[in-house]
Amino acid sequence: MNSTRQFMRELNRLGLTSAIDAGGGFQNYPEDYEVIAELHEKKQMTIRIAYNLFTQRPGHELEDFEKWTDMLKPGQGTDFFRHNGAGEMLVFSAADFEDFLEPRPDLAPGMEDELERVVRHLVEHRWPFRLHATYDESISRMLDVFEKVNREIPFDGLHWFFDHAETVTQRNIDRIKALGGGIAVQHRMAFQGEYFAERYGMEAVRHTPPVTRMLETGVPVGLGTDATRGGEL
Repeated sequence: MNSTRQFMRELNRLGLTSAIDAGGGFQNYPEDYEVIAELHEKKQMTIRIAYNLFTQRPGHELEDFEKWTDMLKPGQGTDFFRHNGAGEMLVFSAADFEDFLEPRPDLAPGMEDELERVVRHLVEHRWPFRLHATYDESISRMLDVFEKVNREIPFDGLHWFFDHAETVTQRNIDRIKALGGGIAVQHRMAFQGEYFAERYGMEAVRHTPPVTRMLETGVPVGLGTDATRGGEL
């Protein structure tokens, strides 16, 4: 607990007063949130945290979210510790890693069915969600799922967005806007730009990620650090 307080103080020293927790590997709820919850209860937090819940069990993702929607409501908490929705992992079959030293991964054939079950549940319970997606090819398939769910259970202003979206095309930016979504962009190209250029060419680098197109289209765009990317300096 003391180490968490010291870490928050170090962030304060650097000028940070708030952060969004996008889940991450090995962060099980509620067990791994007990320390921060206790600090919140004792009013010892010096960083405001909004946290998303990230499924940790491949093949049991829907069970996780069914449990969590019974435990929490979006926005539950205080200004210092608040539940923010689901993500950035919704189902493991929809994870497209971003190692540009490696070829683009093809998502599993059954991804759509698994993702649909989780997204349908989240929309029914009006849970905001975020989803990790690096490549336009992945985003296309994910949007197919979102559009299908939206036809049956309208998103109707529900907050949702893609994280990263380095190679998203104008066609899919338009589809994101039509569903009321957004995009959160990070500076991952600052760390892997050379590898991306070697694999996809300099012409692709010039519009990766296509932030100007996103803004011109009117899609809400958030900027962040992807947290531990700073450790790669």
